[in-house]
Amino acid sequence: MATSSPSRPAQRRSLPAALAQTLYLLLGIIAVAGLGGVLLAAFFLPAVSATSAVAEDGVALFESYPSELEVAPLNEASRIEAADGSLLATFYTENRIMVPLEEISPHMQHAVIAVEDRRFYEHGGVDPRGLTRAFLSNSVGGATQGGSTLTQQYVKNALLMDAVQRGDQEDIEAATETTYGRKLREAKLAISLEKKWGKDEILNGYLNVAQFGPSQYGVETASQHYFSKSAKDLNPGEAAMLAGITNGPNQYDPVAHPEAGEKRRNEVLGDMHREGYITDEEYEQYRAQPVEEMLQIQEVRAGCADAGRSGFFCDYVTRTLLNDPEFAPTYEERRKLLYGGGLTIRTTLDPAKQKAAEDILQRRVPADAGHGFGHSIVTVEPGTGKILVMAQNRTFNPHQEIGPGETAINYNVPNALGGSNGFPVGSTFKPFVLQEWIKSDHSIYDTVGTKREVMTEFPGKCLGGGAWRETSPGWNPDNAVSVTLQPMETVLNSTKFSVNTSYANMARQLDLCDIAETARSVGVVPATYNPYDQSTWDMPIEDMYGTELAPSVVVLGELRISALDMAGAYATYASGGVYCRPQAVTEVIDRNGEPMPITGAECEQRMDKADADSMAWVLQQDLEDPRATGKGRTIPGHPAGGKTGTSNQQFHTWYVGFTRQMSTAVWFGHPQENIRPQGFNVDDTYLRQGKVWGNTVSLPTWQEYMTAVHEGLPAEAFPPAPARPTPPGPGQVGEVTPGTVPNVAGMYLSQAQTAVEQAGYRVEVRREPSDSVDQWFVIGTDPAPGTDLPEGSTVTIRQSTGREG
Repeated sequence: MATSSPSRPAQRRSLPAALAQTLYLLLGIIAVAGLGGVLLAAFFLPAVSATSAVAEDGVALFESYPSELEVAPLNEASRIEAADGSLLATFYTENRIMVPLEEISPHMQHAVIAVEDRRFYEHGGVDPRGLTRAFLSNSVGGATQGGSTLTQQYVKNALLMDAVQRGDQEDIEAATETTYGRKLREAKLAISLEKKWGKDEILNGYLNVAQFGPSQYGVETASQHYFSKSAKDLNPGEAAMLAGITNGPNQYDPVAHPEAGEKRRNEVLGDMHREGYITDEEYEQYRAQPVEEMLQIQEVRAGCADAGRSGFFCDYVTRTLLNDPEFAPTYEERRKLLYGGGLTIRTTLDPAKQKAAEDILQRRVPADAGHGFGHSIVTVEPGTGKILVMAQNRTFNPHQEIGPGETAINYNVPNALGGSNGFPVGSTFKPFVLQEWIKSDHSIYDTVGTKREVMTEFPGKCLGGGAWRETSPGWNPDNAVSVTLQPMETVLNSTKFSVNTSYANMARQLDLCDIAETARSVGVVPATYNPYDQSTWDMPIEDMYGTELAPSVVVLGELRISALDMAGAYATYASGGVYCRPQAVTEVIDRNGEPMPITGAECEQRMDKADADSMAWVLQQDLEDPRATGKGRTIPGHPAGGKTGTSNQQFHTWYVGFTRQMSTAVWFGHPQENIRPQGFNVDDTYLRQGKVWGNTVSLPTWQEYMTAVHEGLPAEAFPPAPARPTPPGPGQVGEVTPGTVPNVAGMYLSQAQTAVEQAGYRVEVRREPSDSVDQWFVIGTDPAPGTDLPEGSTVTIRQSTGREG
């Protein structure tokens, strides 16, 4: 074994010089150290030619150092908790968990006193005998000794940690330099501290600030890491091991260096035994225990990468806090609080529902599937904005090296909060057109044309000239419906069957700018905008949309929006018009147990309740009618509603739907490029090119998930059907133009017959049975209303069961 080279003579300090330095320091300490200092001076003064001038210089130097320990609170790990209090993740600059002295084993307290400062309860911050031994040993070139009391060590560590936290390199060097000046400063601060704090306070401070391993700060963190137990449960052997590590956190780490760790542990046990803290039997028992038998290593790493499948939600939580001006004024202050403030961050995540979502997504569209398609679920609670679930078929990995099925991009949220730029939402945007339609005193029973045609102008008061115009080629929307359309359909039917041309004709009776503003009123904005930036909500709507303020975007949803915003908006319909900003954090508690300010859900009545109830009822029909886009995929025992969405070219498909308790958005598509899904199975459904819609993948996922998470919940009824426009009294069918087919949709059959006959036509009635309910309604005529027809011609009055007007 190689031996270290002896120190060269030139490196050794001369005895007179070392003693002079020793005296210079000690004479300063004597000035305030009381009786112990006087005795120490009496020992040293005969040994050197001290003069009163030297003593005065020592006192002057001593007095030049500060007497108050002024440091910021120590960095302490913050924790993010799920709604049930379970730990999601830990964040720290230094991995430290602060605990009071009563939560630290007496064995641990005894161990550090025995090995570091056995006269801890006798001295006043500086131990003259310890200093004497250390200075004599050091001055003659013996083994280096510190001579520092626990109080002095606490001061040293506190000064160092404070400098590190502030990033002050000069102060870091000052706190670690090997000089008598540093010792003198620490001694003065220690004496001062002992006058302000009790011994137990100092001991507690030391145990929380000291480094007990390569990256373990404070005894609680070290105990959890090495033994998977709290510091209050440490036995004498475990306490001795931790107390020994502080002298060399890397050198005595029992994981990396078990032999050195064991030797050091036994030395501390010897000190504990000598001081009477443990019996002979305990000393023999614990020094004989192999290190490997003691260790129960628990790796506690920082950040959301260790939050399991909830990593994306965890990341969203951190980003909301880092963006929240209520949390702290500047980004840097917010970052320091998160990573060193010792915060407890309580969130809205429901672990059981989260697991249900993750399991369904992973089974239906596995993360590592070669096709690379993404699938996500996000749920918001109506009336509170709480985000209950945020899941996707990927593993969260924020590092540069990623494997198959891993990403740091959150498919559910806006770009500024860790997401992409959103995905086109397709026809799930239509409800915002419907919302504006109802708000503008139109009825869901009104009829609109379904004919395909080139459209060259739409009202848009915020646009140049007060309108969107495009004469060539214009806009020529098509339909992709599975039912036979009449030339005129009710708005209700147009919603159920997702008729693009009908919605285009509705928009021509509204205003594109108003539709976009209505969407923003319930939280729907392009995913490129930061919801924590007030300008997102204040800027003119035409500035937000730019060239995208066009009918293809505002009517048919060719706009990139986050799934979270869509779920939050639909929650407004389920809550009677109350919009709540989606909220992941319910409370942030500081290290002292006090709540901190954060931006909350900000719930506000954004819609007339009657209008919101109408929206909920219409979307319920969209789900319940097997002919509609929702295909009758209801939630057993729970009234629900929603809307499918398919973007242009079928690149992205959606279902957004709700009950009174939950509003959920489901997205399916390729997250990196526009690719039509084809050539693979999702469960038993084989995806064929051009045959994938919102109800192909996203709706079945939504139904399965919503069914699972509603088990055991009470059913909460939806509002009844909106009132129909008051029909004319008997014989009063309203204004009828002879030779023109009247609009009789929504009338009683007798009234419809009267109107048709007064226009000069013969009547034929055709019934179109449905299994919905046993009540018949007039839904229209053949030919369509407004058709000029020779008198005496036959007009067919169409009736159907169900609730379509």
